[in-house]
Amino acid sequence: MDATEEITLFELADPEILVRLEKIPSIKILFFKIFLLSLVRPSTLKDTAVLSKARVVFTGVKPDKEIIHRYQRVCGFSTLDNTLPASYIQTLFIGLLGKFITTSHFPINPMGLIQVGQSFELKRAVTIDQTLDLSCRLHGFTKTPKGIRTQFFLEALAGKEVVWQGISTFFTRSKIKASRENRPRTEEDPFLETKETLFVPRDTGRKYARVSGDYNPHHLYGFTARLLGFKHPIAHGMWSFARVMASMENAFGTHYPLSADAAFKLPIFMPATITLGYEPVKMPAEQNHPNKTRINFELRDTKKGLPHLKGQFAFTAEP
Repeated sequence: MDATEEITLFELADPEILVRLEKIPSIKILFFKIFLLSLVRPSTLKDTAVLSKARVVFTGVKPDKEIIHRYQRVCGFSTLDNTLPASYIQTLFIGLLGKFITTSHFPINPMGLIQVGQSFELKRAVTIDQTLDLSCRLHGFTKTPKGIRTQFFLEALAGKEVVWQGISTFFTRSKIKASRENRPRTEEDPFLETKETLFVPRDTGRKYARVSGDYNPHHLYGFTARLLGFKHPIAHGMWSFARVMASMENAFGTHYPLSADAAFKLPIFMPATITLGYEPVKMPAEQNHPNKTRINFELRDTKKGLPHLKGQFAFTAEP
């Protein structure tokens, strides 16, 4: 983000409004509501707008063993067990996010939301025999000349214990295009050492949708992608992130707690061949911890080297 551009941070009004869900609406109903709301809701807000401090809660979630194992296969995890991958827990919130953006507490066009980032922290191992309570609330809502940045804070609890936390970041583009003269120049990031070359089949979007519940049309087929302005179907950003996490687990083992943060860059048009690069983070001596490991990672296009995803993975190994 350009340091000189004007930023508006919106207030969240007290008291907190609690929305309890008895069940998650079907994806068809959610898409229908999103379409209807896209016809009437704006893509931006006045700078003086004040938003509701709302929290959507869904309790008693029991992960499905078969879906978890299918998810592990689709995302490249080498071990099929009853432990939930940190990235899989994010998929449990897709229905909550869909419900949130269709309530009156979310003020802008839900159709315009593009996920541009995800972070999470898994505090300990979570297994399929554990029942989870989920909550979703607005974490931040900011406006720049380029558009609106929305962040949702996600939390999973087992009983009263917080076992997983994450922040999903979305962006809604402004309809006013910035002139090329005012666009800041971006410096080329150095490439990380390539560790793997990955092929992404054309049906990856459909396979991931079946295990995640994320059926956004631009991930599924050529004709549905073209309806939304894409020349080919694109891979889910969270599939890309999960695929990286699978490689991190294969390379460094499974550790708890662990954290990861990724920014979604250019789309992966399927089918595609991409490279995964990663390297240890060089930390100043005074910040080094003997058991703390931090890894920078990236996914890049094999032809031009353009970035699809960039982020960092961290864990603390037992002494």
